[in-house]
Amino acid sequence: MPSLNKTKVELLLEALADGEWHWSEELASKVSWRFGATIKDARDKGYLIETGSLGKHYRYRLCSGYPVQAKQKKGS
Repeated sequence: MPSLNKTKVELLLEALADGEWHWSEELASKVSWRFGATIKDARDKGYLIETGSLGKHYRYRLCSGYPVQAKQKKGS
């Protein structure tokens, strides 16, 4: 069960910290069932998360442990 003291992005980054591939089922159990929004949030903060697939099975890995410059929103 996810920790109540950590954000979903923190839980995701912990799971992906080793730089290895992680299947969606694993991330669903460690982060939340709907972790896609969490991946988007992490990417928006500048983390490089790669997505790969084997058939209909998806996997993810953190390409860099440090965020790159986050995208600026229009009007900022």
